[in-house]
Amino acid sequence: MSIYVGLDCGGSSSRVLAVDETGKVLFQGQSGAANLVSTPEGRLRKNLGNATNGCPVPDFVCGCFAGLVNDNVRSRGLLILQDTFPESHHFRAEPDYTAALFAADEADICVIAGTGSLICSRENGFIVKSGGRGYILGDEGSGYSFGRDVLMTYLADPTQISNSALRSIQEVFGSTEESAIITGVYKAPSPATILARLVKALGHDAAEGRPYAVESVHRNTTQLAELFIRHVASHHSNSLRLSVSLSGGVWKAAAIFKDTFRDVLTRGLPDVEFDIRRLTKPPLYGAVELAKEMNNGN
Repeated sequence: MSIYVGLDCGGSSSRVLAVDETGKVLFQGQSGAANLVSTPEGRLRKNLGNATNGCPVPDFVCGCFAGLVNDNVRSRGLLILQDTFPESHHFRAEPDYTAALFAADEADICVIAGTGSLICSRENGFIVKSGGRGYILGDEGSGYSFGRDVLMTYLADPTQISNSALRSIQEVFGSTEESAIITGVYKAPSPATILARLVKALGHDAAEGRPYAVESVHRNTTQLAELFIRHVASHHSNSLRLSVSLSGGVWKAAAIFKDTFRDVLTRGLPDVEFDIRRLTKPPLYGAVELAKEMNNGN
């Protein structure tokens, strides 16, 4: 009986799931970040080693990686998978958003907003995406963008944020002193990841009606919705009804993010009917489905 392993390797954590042909879960593991672009090689390999420790030898392995931006990076991802599972023979490396899309069942479009953000869908048998340029050049409406707004507001005027948000800063950086915060951001292996940990604080403050947070939700979510609208114009221009799956930590952080996103879409595409739902299955299950596809193709 074949064993399938899927890996969801993101900018904040890496997760592993092994199942057999009946769907029985044989192993689950988790560790730190495994972004092929931003996570240092040694740390990435160590994290995957920790996440897969104790996993049975799989027949088919699919790793879905953040940072898989071209074929050269894909080859590196495949090599890492081969080194992680030296006794296995069938490997596949895909971008991390592919896992979220495959876990979304029949959704037309998947909107990912975690540490980073992007929009993806299927078109004529291919997967197409918009955004996903990373926190320096994009990532509209991402956890990073919201977390940065919390920190920037605190550094400019601490009275604007709530005590709850202040406690979150203390938890993330171990201090509320400016010098410690700045040092923590710039010494972090992934600044985007550490800032994204403040997204719940932003959602909390927005729900309380704090002006800085309400403005942040409107500005960043509108940017993500505008990217979505451009994606629809390019790949789904004839659709009058779209099923949309929301994946990532932003959508879990507070209802105001989803509600604002829906409002902007409704105004921007008034002739389209939307069914917008949070992803009910972890993207990890999409990675397993991709591993199963390799066996189906044999």
